[in-house]
Amino acid sequence: MTEYVIKTKHLVKRFGKFTAVDQVNLNISKGSIHGFVGPNGAGKTTTIKMLIGAMIPTSGNGYIKDYEIGTKQSRQMIGYAPEKMSFYRHMNAMEYLLYMGQLSGLTLDDAIKKAHFVLQLFELSHFKYQLPIHFSSGMKKKLTLAQSLMHEPEILILDEPTANLDPETRMFIIDILKKLVKEDNMTVFISSHILTELELLVNEVTLIDKGKIVLTGNINEIKNRFNQGVLEIETDNNILLKGKLDQLSYIDKTEILDHYVKVYTKKVNVFKKEIGKIIYDLDLMMHAFHEEKITLDNIYKNVFVKDKEGEKS
Repeated sequence: MTEYVIKTKHLVKRFGKFTAVDQVNLNISKGSIHGFVGPNGAGKTTTIKMLIGAMIPTSGNGYIKDYEIGTKQSRQMIGYAPEKMSFYRHMNAMEYLLYMGQLSGLTLDDAIKKAHFVLQLFELSHFKYQLPIHFSSGMKKKLTLAQSLMHEPEILILDEPTANLDPETRMFIIDILKKLVKEDNMTVFISSHILTELELLVNEVTLIDKGKIVLTGNINEIKNRFNQGVLEIETDNNILLKGKLDQLSYIDKTEILDHYVKVYTKKVNVFKKEIGKIIYDLDLMMHAFHEEKITLDNIYKNVFVKDKEGEKS
C-alpha cells in the first residue's frame, strides 16, 4: 500500500467572506516529488502555510506523517523554503545557518557540522562569511534551500524554488532535489509556475484553481488520461493523404498545417499499424512522422486556459 507522508482532509481557509482554500484533500506519497500547480491566487501558498503551521485552518485537518499540522512534531518533520527570501542585515551566511539550525533543535556543534555540509552541497563554502543580503538571487535561493536541510527533514516543502533564476542555477537546484530524493528517500512537495522544469522533477502532481483541487495523481497516469492521440505526417502529397484519412471511421479529425497533416484519433495504435499500408497504397513518399506527446504544460492549458475561455464565452 502507498504510504502518504502528507494528508489533508477537507482543508479550508477563509479570510472574512473570501475562501482561499476550499475542501482540499491532498495525498503526498513517501519518496515522491509532488508538483503543486495553479494560477496566481489559486490557493497554493495559503495551503503551504497551513501545512507548515504558519496559518491555522478555518476547518478540516491535515497530517504530516502521524502528526497534525501545526504541532511541534509535524514542524520538525518539514524543511521549508519560501518563495520570498529574507535575511538579517548583519548576519553572514554561516551565522544564518547556525541560527536556523539551532531554531530547529540542533546543538551548536551539530549545527556547525551541518552548515559546512549544506554550504558545500550548494557550492557556497567560499561565501560563508559574507552577508546574504548582498548575494545574487541565485545564491540567496541556494542559501534558503540550504537552511531548509539543516535539521535533516524527511519532507521538503518548497514554494517557487526556481523562480526568477538563470537556467544554470535552476538546473543545479533540480539536480540537487533529484539527488535528495534518490539518496535520502526524501519527499518533496513543490509549488512552481515553471512547468517545463517541474515536469523534469515530479512523479505526482496536483492542480488547484480558486482554492479547489481540479486534478491530482500520478503524472504518467494523468498524461495518459489527457493524451488525445495527435500525430503529424509529412508526405509529398498531403492533400491526397488527408482525403484518404478523412474516409476512415477511427479518425476524428484531420487538418493541413504548414507542410504536414495533423491527425486526431483515439485509436493511435490502430493508426500506427495501418499508416504504412495507406502510404504505400497511395504511392506516397513519407518525409516525417511524429506523435505529439502530452506535457504538463498541455495539461495546464487544457484545464485552466479552456476553462477561462469558457467563462468568457
